[in-house]
Amino acid sequence: MESITLSLRQRKLLNLIQNQTSHITGQTLAKQLGVSPRTIRNDIVEINQALTACGARISAERSKGYFLECPDMKSFQEQFKTDDMLSTREDRIRYLTFQLCLSEVPLNQYDLEDEMYVSKTTLDNDIATLKRLYVLSDPHIKLKHIDNTWEFEHCESKRRAILNQLFHDDWNYNTTGNAYYNYHFLDEDIMNLIMQITARHLYNCHFQIEDANLVSLNLSLAIMYYRMLSGHILPGEPAYTDINDNVFSLCTDIFDSMEEVFSCSFPPQEKQAIYRHLCDSHLLDASKLNFKTVADYFDPLFLEMADCYLKKVRATFHIDFSDDEDFYITLLQYLRYLKSPGHIFNAQGNINLIRKNLLVDSEIAYLMQPVALEYLGYYLNEKELIYLTFCISGALEGYWTCHPENRIRTVICCHLNLPAIWAIKRKTLGAFGNYINITALLPVNARSAFNFQNTDLVLTTVQKKITDHPGTQVLRISPDMLPEDYFRIQKVVSDNCMKFLFKNQPQSLSSLLPDAYWHENISVTERFPVIEYLCEDFIRDGLVTSEFLEDILRRESTYTYGFQPGVLFLYSLKPAEKTQLSVATLEHRILWKSNKIRVIIMACFDASSQPLLLKLLQEIYVEHDNTDYFRRVHTKEELLNFFSTPKNCEE
Repeated sequence: MESITLSLRQRKLLNLIQNQTSHITGQTLAKQLGVSPRTIRNDIVEINQALTACGARISAERSKGYFLECPDMKSFQEQFKTDDMLSTREDRIRYLTFQLCLSEVPLNQYDLEDEMYVSKTTLDNDIATLKRLYVLSDPHIKLKHIDNTWEFEHCESKRRAILNQLFHDDWNYNTTGNAYYNYHFLDEDIMNLIMQITARHLYNCHFQIEDANLVSLNLSLAIMYYRMLSGHILPGEPAYTDINDNVFSLCTDIFDSMEEVFSCSFPPQEKQAIYRHLCDSHLLDASKLNFKTVADYFDPLFLEMADCYLKKVRATFHIDFSDDEDFYITLLQYLRYLKSPGHIFNAQGNINLIRKNLLVDSEIAYLMQPVALEYLGYYLNEKELIYLTFCISGALEGYWTCHPENRIRTVICCHLNLPAIWAIKRKTLGAFGNYINITALLPVNARSAFNFQNTDLVLTTVQKKITDHPGTQVLRISPDMLPEDYFRIQKVVSDNCMKFLFKNQPQSLSSLLPDAYWHENISVTERFPVIEYLCEDFIRDGLVTSEFLEDILRRESTYTYGFQPGVLFLYSLKPAEKTQLSVATLEHRILWKSNKIRVIIMACFDASSQPLLLKLLQEIYVEHDNTDYFRRVHTKEELLNFFSTPKNCEE
C-alpha cells in the first residue's frame, strides 16, 4: 500500500498527536512547531482528509484539545510512517540522500525546501554535509547542481553503495527484524527471505564472514532485486580470470535459490558483483596462519604494509611487536580487509570515549597513516583508525607476555603470617600475572632494612609508611583482596604499563613548560586560526617548516585532537630542530568539535624525543585530568603549579 504524502510539518504534527496518551491543546502544538494555532487547525483538516483511507481521524474537543482515534494502528503506521519525521539534521540528510539515489530526474531545490519544511540555508548546510559523506568520501559520487536542481550522477554501483550504507547505518543487531524499513523501499518479507537464503548456504558451505559483511551482503541482494525491478541494472564488467571455485559455487547456489523464490533471472554482472563481495569478505581460517604460512595466504602488498608499519612503530616509540605472531596475523587480516572495495566497520559507540580510554593505543595506531597513503593511496578515516586502535590495545596486552622483563617489579608488604601473604601473592598473580612480577613477600617490620631501589610497586596491608624511594609507588590493599582492591590494582597496573613505554624519557611536561612559548588570555573563536597562531612560534624560530602545520591541520580534519574537554594537546611527529612547547590560555572557552576547551598546549619533537609524546599524553590527559579546573581562566603561574603537582595517589 502506498504511503499518503503529507508535508513535513503535518507529519511532525501527526507524530506529536499520535504519541499523546490524552488530549493535547492546539496552543501547545503551535508552540512546539513554531506556528500559529490557526495553522494547526488548517493542517489538521488536511491530515483528517488523508486519514480517511485508514479509518483514523484526529478528534477535537473544546477546552481539551486534539486526540488521535485509530481503529487499525498497523494500517495507519504503514501508510503514514510517522516515526520518520526528519526532525533532526541526520534524518534530513538521510532522507535527502535517499531521494537523490532513487530519483530519475534532478530534484528541485524549492520543492525540497517545501517537502522537508526547511529554509534554503538549512538545505544548503545539509547538502554540504551530504557532500562530505558521499562526494568527498567513498563512493565519491558526483553531485550535479544545475539551475536550482540537485542530482547524483547516474552511476548505478555508487548509488547502490550509498543505499547499502544508509540501511546499514540503521541496522539493529539486537532485534529479529533487523532492517530499517522507513524509507518505503525494503519490504520486510523480502528481506527475511533473502536472509534465510544466505544463512542456509553460508552454513552449508562452512563459509564465515563478519556480521557487518553479512548485513551488507543481504542488503546488496535486496537492493539489487528492487533496483532491477525498476529497470536499473549494473553495467557489464570484464569477467574474472582468477576464479575461487568455492566462492563461485556458493554464489551460484545463492542466486539459484533467489531465482527460484522470486521467479526472476539475474544477469551475469549482478552475480559477479555479489561474487566479488563474497571474495572480499571471506574470513580466512586463522588456525592455518602463522609466520611461516602467511606468504601463502596474503598478497605481498599486505606483508610489506605490515612490516613497514611495525618498523615505524619500533623506530618512533621503541615498541617492538614483531615477535607477537597472533597480533601479526590479526594485523594482516585487518589490512586485507581495508583493501577490499566494500569493507565495512561497524560503529563503536562514543569514539571520543574510546580514544580517551585507549590514549596511547590510538596514537600508535595513527602511525599507520603515512603507510596507508603509500600503499593504499589514501589516509584511513576515523572508524578505520579506531579498529586499528582496538588491534593495538590487544597487542599492548600481549606485549607484557612477550616481554616479561618489563613487568612491574612488585613487593607485598603484609602484617599477616606467611600463608595469608602467599594467598595474596597467588590472587594477585592470577589477575595480573602478565603485568606484575612479585619479587618479595615482606613482613612490615622488615621494610626499613629492605632496598626498594629495584621495586616499582608495593602492595601493603597496613597504613604505615613503607618507603621514601621516589621510584616506588605504594598501594594499600585489604588482606582479603576485595573486588575494589582488584580495581585499584588494575588502575595502577594500567598507569605503570604506560610509564614503562616511556621510562627512558628524561623530559616531562613539568620540565618543558617553564621554557614554553606562552600566550595568556587570548581571544579566539575558531579551531584552525588558533592552530596557525601557535604554529607561528615554531616556524618563526626555525624549529619546524610549514609541513608541521600542514600535518596538524590534516589530522584535525580527519581525526580531531579535541576528543575531551578542558585542555587540548596539539602535536605533530614531523621532526623538529628541538623539542618545544607553546601554550595558550583562552579568554573564553571555545567549542572544539563537541568539547569546550580553555587551555591549548602545542608540541614539536626532535627525532630522538618522539617517544616523549606518549609520556606527555599520559601526563596531560590522565595524570592531570580535571575538567572543572579548566572551566575558568588561569595564569601562567597557576598552570605551572597545576601541571608540576603529581596526581595524588593513595599510600
